[in-house]
Amino acid sequence: MSSIYIRNTFGVEHPRIGLLNIGTEETKGNELTKESYQLLKEKAEELNINFIGNVEGRDAFTGEVDSIVTDGFTGNVFLKAVEGLGKFVKRSLKESLMKNILSTIATIPTLPAINRFSKTMDYKSYGGALFLGVKKPVVKAHGSSDEKLFEFTIKQAEQFVNNKTVENLISEFEKIQQKPNDNSKIK
Repeated sequence: MSSIYIRNTFGVEHPRIGLLNIGTEETKGNELTKESYQLLKEKAEELNINFIGNVEGRDAFTGEVDSIVTDGFTGNVFLKAVEGLGKFVKRSLKESLMKNILSTIATIPTLPAINRFSKTMDYKSYGGALFLGVKKPVVKAHGSSDEKLFEFTIKQAEQFVNNKTVENLISEFEKIQQKPNDNSKIK
């Protein structure tokens, strides 16, 4: 689903899909992660998935992976940790830049760059989480949503609908199921 979504929404022809794990070795992780690894490895070519293997949390920001697959619990912990890190970086940077009058004055020429950086670190501007694998578009907003995050979540939902994401996923899955190999059908 992630590959189809990224291809159809962002135009990435062969999105790199990684499985979130505690290490890159295929023997790492709990039973669910190990089984998921084997399944992705075995079905990658058949399902047109550019599976690059296990990735660690730090790999999410290197540009070497387009999508990270994980279970809901681990994914939520990962997202909340990233949100917390973003808040910490913004706060620490602000405190450092405003430490004294000289550092505050020296900050003035860099304000445009700092503001751009601040926007990239603001999880509220990314909206909610898309639910893939459902029959109608669903976007879940963050539990602590404010007006800004809710606004971006509505915009994201609109894009989800306009891109016909659900219809594209259904169409792609139908193509996969129609392949001649009967045991390759997705249930």
